[in-house]
Amino acid sequence: MEWLNFNHLLYFGAIAEEGSISKAGERLRLTHPTLSVQLRVFETFLGQPLFERRGRRLLLTPFGAQLAEFAGEAARLSAQVIDFARGRGPGRSGPSLRVGLRASLPKTIAYRLIAPAMAANPTLSISVQQGEFDALLSELATQKLHVVLADRAPPQGSSLRLHAHLLGETAIVLYGTPALARRYRKGFPGSLEGAPLLLPSVASGLRGRMDRWLAERDLRARVVAEIDDAGVLRAFGLGGRGLFPVRDALAAEIADSRGVVPIGKLVGLRERYYAISVERRVRHPAVSAIVANARSQLPEPVR
Repeated sequence: MEWLNFNHLLYFGAIAEEGSISKAGERLRLTHPTLSVQLRVFETFLGQPLFERRGRRLLLTPFGAQLAEFAGEAARLSAQVIDFARGRGPGRSGPSLRVGLRASLPKTIAYRLIAPAMAANPTLSISVQQGEFDALLSELATQKLHVVLADRAPPQGSSLRLHAHLLGETAIVLYGTPALARRYRKGFPGSLEGAPLLLPSVASGLRGRMDRWLAERDLRARVVAEIDDAGVLRAFGLGGRGLFPVRDALAAEIADSRGVVPIGKLVGLRERYYAISVERRVRHPAVSAIVANARSQLPEPVR
């Protein structure tokens, strides 16, 4: 019978999480040469490479990405054994989910997508990190995150081996005060020529899609303000400063507001949401719950 060296699995897990042998060595208090040798011994035992080097970075191979999940479970099991031995009770170190959120992803939608994972396992420990897309994808590739939720898929041709799982989509509707509605509803969307708009910044995915939508229809609207925070953007809209976009999936949030009304739907413009992982076939139970239940959390199905 073959026996796995448990230390090798834990060493590999640390390297995968840190994305560097040197950083993993500092964490484990082992020298770089020692850890490098142990990694080579482990790869020889497994008969497959776990990493490939790209410049100064270590990237997990597809096999390594799958094995990293086992390494994470091994680390959690080790912590549980220590807790039990120290009298702290078994099971204190429960399952975890590390989520990255692209900054432009609506927070309400992010919560809806994550909620099924929490419902499926009440002991689940969740860490949510918001950031720029490229930085989140790099952390995902090095196993620092289990999944990234975003409003776009990873760029094609990327050196990172990542997989985007389409969760759902929503239409975009322009809202405004009743006074603005009386002015711009008639002849919509042609009436948007010169209309005052409140939009996210050019760095957001929605802004880029709206700019293209307007350009395709040869419409030149007037951007009054660029506001990334959805709450602040709506406040400006309630103040009558301009028309503003609302994801149809979130329309219920302002349905009771008498200060603004829908002007018109931007036909042909839709925003899609993705769960991005290192696996083509998701194995992490919490990520699986997110993917499996996404359609029930978004009013509109994937088309």
